[in-house]
Amino acid sequence: MIAVKAGLLIDGNGEPPISNGVVLVGSDGRIEKVGAASKVAIPSGCDILEVPGDTILPGLFDAHCHMLMISQSLEKRLFVPNSLEILKCAEILKRTLYSGITTLRDACGPNDVGFRQAVEAGIIEGPRLVMAGAIAQTGGHLDGYYPRGIELPFSEGFTVGPEFADGVPAVQSAARRILRKGFDFVKVCTSGGITSPSDLPEYTEWTTDELRAIVYEASARGKAVMAHAEGTKGIKNALLAGVWSVEHGSMLDDEAIQMIVDRGTYLVPTLTVMDALVNQPDKFGLSQFARSKVEIIARSHFASFRKAASAGVKMATGTDNIEDWMHGKNAHELTLMVKHGYTPMQAIVAATKVSSETCRVSDKVGTLEPGKFADLLVIDGDPLENISLLEDESKRLLVMKEGKIYVRKI
Repeated sequence: MIAVKAGLLIDGNGEPPISNGVVLVGSDGRIEKVGAASKVAIPSGCDILEVPGDTILPGLFDAHCHMLMISQSLEKRLFVPNSLEILKCAEILKRTLYSGITTLRDACGPNDVGFRQAVEAGIIEGPRLVMAGAIAQTGGHLDGYYPRGIELPFSEGFTVGPEFADGVPAVQSAARRILRKGFDFVKVCTSGGITSPSDLPEYTEWTTDELRAIVYEASARGKAVMAHAEGTKGIKNALLAGVWSVEHGSMLDDEAIQMIVDRGTYLVPTLTVMDALVNQPDKFGLSQFARSKVEIIARSHFASFRKAASAGVKMATGTDNIEDWMHGKNAHELTLMVKHGYTPMQAIVAATKVSSETCRVSDKVGTLEPGKFADLLVIDGDPLENISLLEDESKRLLVMKEGKIYVRKI
């Protein structure tokens, strides 16, 4: 058994932090007790990790990431073998776990769930993986077709891209093929996007009948649909179809926000990728066409986040990391949330409790409660005073996933 004691304990539920808190972790990797040290008896023989001036909080989530993506540069993509990209992904997953992200939802890339199984089996180190398989509309955001007649898969590492389907019967069949492989989510794009070669963010993709058919097939298997949706009409179509989460939400109007609130849908605003695209465009190797689309989105993306925050929309943290240099810096999403209107506590709850609900694993992780897996993060200092501590490697003292310690500096 392990007892982790710290000057401050944030349990992820949004309640006031507990001074001099302690978490007892059993030999099965689950939390046995949580609370103030004065109320939690520590059994003899415990391995006690004590950090009086520091903070314990749940392991963080990235609810929208692309673990196989390391470059948007066409030249780099074409000259790197698939096998190297797959090995690189294993390194990215380890880097991400060691940064304090103990659960990651991959928003499509691999065409099977092998990485998830490899992490579960201990073959590679990485966050707990929740994985989405994608269905693409012909000519839509996930269609890597270039005017030269060349087609590239959406994500590196595999020669097989997403399932392509058009029309209700075809998308039903595609959804069933994805679910047959064991994916946790089905990913769709209800609008265009930035990095794709032939569409614009405001384009509307899929009909509501097609989307409803996909949502039905997923729900019939106890699964759900996540929807890339940047344009206003695409966002509303996704909501009308009953998707579980809206990704990006770049062009939200008042009606769309009210629809999200009324339906209890989750929004994953992915501020990290948009901030990087706006402020560091040269690091992406984007085409001029893609760069021009950044300007369209930048006008409304952060304003949409602020409006959604004011309306009480349930928002999870997701980076949409798509470059090698972005992976492992996932906690920057919390810093940006605070910059654009969230309190530090709201950002932490978004990265823990709300994200666990978004990823549909809240019964296992996301908050520090007895019976849940011991995913813990210990930070030198108080992130409620300075949220950027969460992205500072030198301040990261302990990273634990399911009771196993991966980073220990105490």
